[in-house]
Amino acid sequence: MRSMVLNHQAARPLLVALAAATVLAVFPAAAYADAGQPAPVTGGLPLTNTTEKIGPGINLQHVQALDQNGWYNARFLTVDLSNSAVSTDLLTAGPVASGGPLSVAANKAGAVAGVNGDFYDLGNSTAAHGIEIQNGQLLKTANIGGPEAADVLPHVGVSQDGIAQLVNATVNASANFAGTDHKVLSVNAADPEPHPVPADGMVAFTSAWGTYSRNRPFIGVDQNLAEVLVRNNKVVSVTPNAPAGSGTIPDDGFYLVGRDAAATAIRALQPGDPVTLSWALADPVARTMKFALGHGGTGEGIVVSNGKPRAGLDNTAISPRTSFGFKDGGHTLVLGQWNGPGGTGKGGVTVDKVARGMVAMGVQTAVILDSGGSSEMVARALGEDQVTIRNTPSDGGERSNTNGVGVFVSKGDGKAHEVLIKPAPGSATADGDLKVFPGLRRALVAQGIDDHQTAVTIDPKSVGWAVPGASVEKGTVTAPAKIAKPYGVLKVEAHVGREAGREQITVLHPLDSLELSSQRLSIADATPAAAATVAVTGRDDQGYTAPIDPRDLDLDYDHNVVDIQFADGKLKITPLVNASTLLTVSVAGTSVKLPITIGVQTQTLYDFDDDVLARWRNNSTAATTLSADPDGLRIDFNAMRNVGISAASAAQRISVPGQPLRLRVRIKSSISVPNGLTYLLYYDANGKSTGIYGTALTASSDWQYATWTLPANTAFPIAINSIQGINTSIAQQKAGTFVLDRVEADIPTSIDLPAQPALQPDALISEDGSLLQSNKTWQFATLSDVQFTADNPALTQVATAAIKRIRATRPDLLVLNGDITDRGLPQDLALARQVLTDAGCDLIAVGQEPAANSTPDAKTGTIPCYYVPGNHESYGLNNVQSDLTNFTNEFGRPYRTFDHKGTRFILLASSLGSLRGTAWDQLPMMQQALADAEKDTSVHNVMVFAHHPVDDPAETKSSQLGDRDEVALIESMLTGFREVSGKGAAMVGSHAQIANVHRVEGVPYMVLPSSGKDPYGTPDRGGFTGWVDWSVDSRQNADEQWIEANVRAFAQSITLEAPASVEVGKAVQLSGSIVQPQGVGAGTRVVPLRYPMSVDWDGSDTLAIGGGKDAVEKARDAGKVAIFDPRTRTLTALNAGSVSVSVTNDSMRAYTDDSSLAPITTSKTIQVVPSAGDGPDTAKVKNGS
Repeated sequence: MRSMVLNHQAARPLLVALAAATVLAVFPAAAYADAGQPAPVTGGLPLTNTTEKIGPGINLQHVQALDQNGWYNARFLTVDLSNSAVSTDLLTAGPVASGGPLSVAANKAGAVAGVNGDFYDLGNSTAAHGIEIQNGQLLKTANIGGPEAADVLPHVGVSQDGIAQLVNATVNASANFAGTDHKVLSVNAADPEPHPVPADGMVAFTSAWGTYSRNRPFIGVDQNLAEVLVRNNKVVSVTPNAPAGSGTIPDDGFYLVGRDAAATAIRALQPGDPVTLSWALADPVARTMKFALGHGGTGEGIVVSNGKPRAGLDNTAISPRTSFGFKDGGHTLVLGQWNGPGGTGKGGVTVDKVARGMVAMGVQTAVILDSGGSSEMVARALGEDQVTIRNTPSDGGERSNTNGVGVFVSKGDGKAHEVLIKPAPGSATADGDLKVFPGLRRALVAQGIDDHQTAVTIDPKSVGWAVPGASVEKGTVTAPAKIAKPYGVLKVEAHVGREAGREQITVLHPLDSLELSSQRLSIADATPAAAATVAVTGRDDQGYTAPIDPRDLDLDYDHNVVDIQFADGKLKITPLVNASTLLTVSVAGTSVKLPITIGVQTQTLYDFDDDVLARWRNNSTAATTLSADPDGLRIDFNAMRNVGISAASAAQRISVPGQPLRLRVRIKSSISVPNGLTYLLYYDANGKSTGIYGTALTASSDWQYATWTLPANTAFPIAINSIQGINTSIAQQKAGTFVLDRVEADIPTSIDLPAQPALQPDALISEDGSLLQSNKTWQFATLSDVQFTADNPALTQVATAAIKRIRATRPDLLVLNGDITDRGLPQDLALARQVLTDAGCDLIAVGQEPAANSTPDAKTGTIPCYYVPGNHESYGLNNVQSDLTNFTNEFGRPYRTFDHKGTRFILLASSLGSLRGTAWDQLPMMQQALADAEKDTSVHNVMVFAHHPVDDPAETKSSQLGDRDEVALIESMLTGFREVSGKGAAMVGSHAQIANVHRVEGVPYMVLPSSGKDPYGTPDRGGFTGWVDWSVDSRQNADEQWIEANVRAFAQSITLEAPASVEVGKAVQLSGSIVQPQGVGAGTRVVPLRYPMSVDWDGSDTLAIGGGKDAVEKARDAGKVAIFDPRTRTLTALNAGSVSVSVTNDSMRAYTDDSSLAPITTSKTIQVVPSAGDGPDTAKVKNGS
């Protein structure tokens, strides 16, 4: 008989922490997160689309968006040149023949923003290719020849009256001596090859040139040269022979350097002879320019004309790029800068993309400035007086650029007209917001700006702070532990004189967990220079995060090993001696541990110089040739996906001593292997195999290293078993050779690693298997990772038995979330259709969804099944990944949306490891489906499915969506939907095969367990097989329990640990485990009876099931012998008598008839005896928590 169930919901925390809700506000949706980014005018799905005010009429728009071609990261600086406080000018590093970081040039000049400028003589003189006019002064002419020459290409700039425009930069230059005017081809120009000074040509250099060699324009030509130094228009000296010299040029002088006939003329000069140099802009308009510079040194030149992209622009070559454009008759300047994908600085965009982006910003004319590693944008934030780099340069840091375009704001009246409240260093969240946990601190600073929006110094002592409902001291706000409704935010005011700034701090739910920016810290040397910083971040029960102020932290560590101080909101850890310590960081009853070691040694573990052919065997997609090479082990291979080796036996594995941080293989590789696709598999101290992915290889004849970082929770010691290079792109797979030389390890000082913290149950998963039940609830099921093929169909029995069992629970539908097959050949997919159909699946084609109340079929019992492809459905022969053509031919389009009883399902195909890479069109489909669901009153919540999860629970992170910016986009879209609509949203993945739930800004993300294939994870942390039953309550909103999952693990036997007797008034904690089958046969995997498994607890009618004081009192009043709390697994004895406790799990046997679906059940009888003394007490029994 089913025991009495009391207070089911109280058995575990709700989606909203109800206890906290009595003292904390139920926050408005807008208090948590931005409700989603507006669509950028430049196109794509935006991850970021924000506009920042830089100064009066100066705005910086940042767009990071995904389109069909990939990510672009663009910044557009829009400048109102008609504003009297705004001006522009050329930025330089100093002399013409010099370069430096753009930020240094901007800060030295006092600019508030800027971009890099012209193409230049990279690696040599650094002189710009085009003209330079700075503050109305002509500094140099354009190079003599090439596309940047003044007579070939118009230059760009802004006039003295603030009009941006194209300009004819032709310069007329001549030197007069010996009664004759001699044409001067260039002044202060590098004139590099392939357009050096032509025969008989003459050039000039003034003091603006700098000290670089004046021979630069003559490299690669006949060195029949001569030069003359002239000061105060009189010859000082003549150098009759090449090369031309270098060094400082006097301010009152210049050099002429001539070739051939020009050299002959110079040689005729004598000291004291009169010589004059005349050079000026030919175009009267050009002479009105405040500044001007060249552009388009690659020949692209003007890319936008009359508001339209120029025809025939390149749409293939990508690079970081910078653009100069203008609109409104030149009164508005638009400076654009594009990064590579995801802000990495690598890659970039095409010239055509730049042109279309500038047109979208409304420009009428635009040109390309220098790009690639030179592409940069700098800007200062309001209230600051120094610019910072705003993009990620592809060189990894700022390049030594020759010049740039600077934007300036004149100083105002110096009085604070506006007060800005900003986070103190380290106090802002990743999105720049201000958030705090109840009872904890948040540090703020006040800054002032004047009537021109330039920084004004404010004495911190003069700032008056006010935060109603909270305490504040010198800008540090302490949030109250209890906040009365309806306030979800703290309103902060900072007063300076008669001006006041206002800001809000969002108060999150109570702190639930702590996270460190490093999981393990290893410092190479015990020197102050080796100090490291660690940020401490808190997370609440809904996945919202905020940094933790160091003053709220309690730190425990060995002070003789490290010194820890607070610096810019982080912990600065300075090593003192070569040793180790365990840092424990605690706050508000929550703690996290950080192992710290000082001292690292690199050890060679193995040289490939023994009998390598006996020790190693091929472990590749296809056959390879292994041979002993003088340099090590040689592997010759044809084009294939995986190339590598494995140890011939366990005894041949490479033993790794200590607790290494990293492993490396020294290798020669004739092919490139992408980053993250060098692979190493090792066995740990528990005998568990783990695969990790490492750094890239480049095609080279030189030695290089593939490096792997070991997970922080590795159980040492380990032994290396396999090494591979992988390329999943068929187009990039090539024949080639690897030569393996040696294996190395970076081994730090040893330390006892802390145990992994216990899993924290999430309310999404029912801990006792009971689900939401009402007249508004309905159920569906999920199944994934069975993985059979036509060649190896054994696991079809699992699919058949699982679907038969699922049908017995009568769900409305079943989502098959990928990897049902282990391969995607036509015969595999045809077998899948047959197996699924025979088991009772009605495979639903896109657009043919059944009516809401028609399932399961009343006559046949069949249920609608929706097949989401996994990565294995895209695999062909020898597990070479291809595409979803075969899947589409068999099952139709691999992505879709449909509605069922108020839930909008969005099914996505992630088979190739990313959504865009698998099928771009599904992302706009998802965006539209969410936008429609926001307004559609018939849609109450949204469920998103994709085979690859957004996050792999395993520390290796090898089984998740690979594009982390794409993940951030998905998370932003779902959180935005939830916050705007107030409707629930959740996402479900598989692939990692570890039952797990984590939350990001209110949205739960679940990973399903494997249903057939042996799972990856450890059994005690979700690594088991089973399926998931779901219940949806359409009445509940996003902040309530609108969805619940019953994680049903397969079992072949159950062991329940319970005492024979318990005294009245005492409590005991029960435990137990299941042994899981392997497929439908006998298995050995032991899984504890606890979260994330939903454990179906039951018992005799003398047992009540529930939790909390009210449930206990109701059970006692009802005369129950005992009450069992499934959340804590605690049985409390109430009255003398006998009580039985039982556990039931689904079986997994080969299906014969319905009797083969019978579950596995076990029970224990406990005698409750009169108390022999005072209670209650709690005792743990075997296999306790």
